[in-house]
Amino acid sequence: MPRSAALQRRLRELATLNQILEVLNKQADFNQALQAALEELVELLGLSTGWVFVTQVDPGDARQGQLSLSSCTGLPPALVADEQRSLREKSCDCHWLFRHGELDRGVNIVTCSRLESAQGDKGGLEVHASVPLLTKDGPVGILNLAAPGREPFDAETLEFLTAVGRTLGLAFRRARLQEQQVREREALAALEERARLAREMHDSVAQLLFAAELSLNVARESPKQREAALERSAELVSSALSELRGLVELLRPADLSQGLAPALSRLADRVNGVVRVHLDAQPLELPDGLAETLYRVAQEGVHNALRHAHPKNLWIRLDRHRGQARLRLEDDGRGLPQQVTRGMGLLSLEQRTQALGGSLRVSNRARGGVLLEARIPLRAAPAGAREVE
Repeated sequence: MPRSAALQRRLRELATLNQILEVLNKQADFNQALQAALEELVELLGLSTGWVFVTQVDPGDARQGQLSLSSCTGLPPALVADEQRSLREKSCDCHWLFRHGELDRGVNIVTCSRLESAQGDKGGLEVHASVPLLTKDGPVGILNLAAPGREPFDAETLEFLTAVGRTLGLAFRRARLQEQQVREREALAALEERARLAREMHDSVAQLLFAAELSLNVARESPKQREAALERSAELVSSALSELRGLVELLRPADLSQGLAPALSRLADRVNGVVRVHLDAQPLELPDGLAETLYRVAQEGVHNALRHAHPKNLWIRLDRHRGQARLRLEDDGRGLPQQVTRGMGLLSLEQRTQALGGSLRVSNRARGGVLLEARIPLRAAPAGAREVE
């Protein structure tokens, strides 16, 4: 190949690789990024079809792990049939190479057992390239690319696709590391939450019960002060019970099986006798982690309002705002003092919202009371959700 033609080819490959990197960096979720990158790659290379298998175990154990279909584009009817059964349930030569550690670069699979066994319209597909998704710990998946006909991919194209596989492997590893960091932050937040609740139990409930015990001792030893001491004991026990109910509410597991909006409705019902709750919750379809985080924010906000603000009204609103799930809690209570520090509860929730790419803020309302607002980006707009501006 003339030097000028080879240079032009390298430039096109670099431009293609750069476009794939841009696609991968735009998506936080690896599976969504992989699907977008696959579609981009197939279009840029002038191919028709692509599919990707990804291991279901951590990097380092990839060769022993089970592969599952993660992304696909342009599949012919024969591969789409029976919910992509020929891709999801059968094995093939590239899987054998993967499991035995022999798939370390892009290769041509001239006779594909999947295509041979598939029944129906195969779109003219006979040959495909298999490319490993490579990390420093080994392969973590397989990228398959095809176009109609029997012409195999040349050596330079396979070399370029191997570089693409390394890029996808790095994106996979980055996503796994981010998932691990989120899990570690959540575990740390859970430990901090337990420690905080233990401190609150000691600082509030235990102290109130101790004071009630002292007052009961006064009633036992001093007939003259018995009535006042008993009344004081009853007030202290009532306050301790109120504190305990708030702590129990924070510990109550979130039942999100029917969605976040019904869970918020149940939360509002449980406190509606203490304060008047105004609930406006849009029925959003949210990932489990996002929904649980927003529910914990609501629990913490309700608990803090009842414990510190003593409001008459509490407003809870859940909606979709500018591509984000937004939860707002407002009360008409005492408001925040001038010198305020966030407790461990809000700090741990702030970490959880930030781990999901969101934010948490708390401030005084202009007309009195406190505003607590959490915003977390939505990866995709749920069907039927209305946008609030």
